[in-house]
Amino acid sequence: MGNADSNTHVANATGKPLRIYYHVEMMTLNELVVEAGAEIGGSISETGASVSSKVSSNVKSVFKPDSRIRYIRLPANDCCKFSGEGKLFVSVFVEDNHNEKACVHTISENFHIPSDRSFIVTANHNIKFQKYDAGPWIDDEGNDHRP
Repeated sequence: MGNADSNTHVANATGKPLRIYYHVEMMTLNELVVEAGAEIGGSISETGASVSSKVSSNVKSVFKPDSRIRYIRLPANDCCKFSGEGKLFVSVFVEDNHNEKACVHTISENFHIPSDRSFIVTANHNIKFQKYDAGPWIDDEGNDHRP
């Protein structure tokens, strides 16, 4: 399976809560339920001279409560350690602030994390590897992502 004393950590510099699914093999994300919604509207001024319209859609990923894929919920500006694994594949989602069961944005799907490597989910939703022995917020290039 993997090293029982894993040194893989994740730091959340996004400013938003994350849900991170992880597995030692690539995941098929059929454990997701996608909720889609749409909004269409418009307005016409009293003179009829200007017309405006609005079309928007929203798609949220909602996770099945009985999903067998392990995950962690990571609050904004926090760090944590993965337990008992070697290499990992991670799928990272931004949670909805108003519904902890829903996610509103996908950051990555099946991103490969080598054994005993740690990573940072940055404010602009990139994934960067942490620099060895530099603390959880410093990436390989020396950039500090501390919130």
